[in-house]
Amino acid sequence: MAALFVKKNVLPLMLVTVYLTLQMMVGVETVDIGIAKDTSVTMFNNISQQPLTIHCQEKGYDDGFHNVSPGESYCINVGILKFVNKSLWFCSFNWTGAFHSFDIFVQKRDKGCTNHGCVWNIKKEGPCKIGGDCYPWTK
Repeated sequence: MAALFVKKNVLPLMLVTVYLTLQMMVGVETVDIGIAKDTSVTMFNNISQQPLTIHCQEKGYDDGFHNVSPGESYCINVGILKFVNKSLWFCSFNWTGAFHSFDIFVQKRDKGCTNHGCVWNIKKEGPCKIGGDCYPWTK
């Protein structure tokens, strides 16, 4: 009887172990093995003639501060799990006289751009996804 109980609990334990391991890998470079993959998020500085400081983070990983000149871009690689819609990257955007933040990659919202990457125009009014919607800054 005890052996039957052990065998029934092995599969759930293995699944939990794999899930936790993949959760810890978010932010680590991954290869598309059918469970997890990377996508890129590119942000263009369209703040008129002002340098932009971008600081992006996700749970457990801080990408640091990056200065982006007008018309230039900055790109992050986002590790996503295909079956769990939990990937979230948020960024702060700072330029002369302004400081804003925005969730730049929300896996559930940004499913359409996971195959080819997300491209954003960062404007004073808020971020605009190229070929998509514009959003207000996070309050």
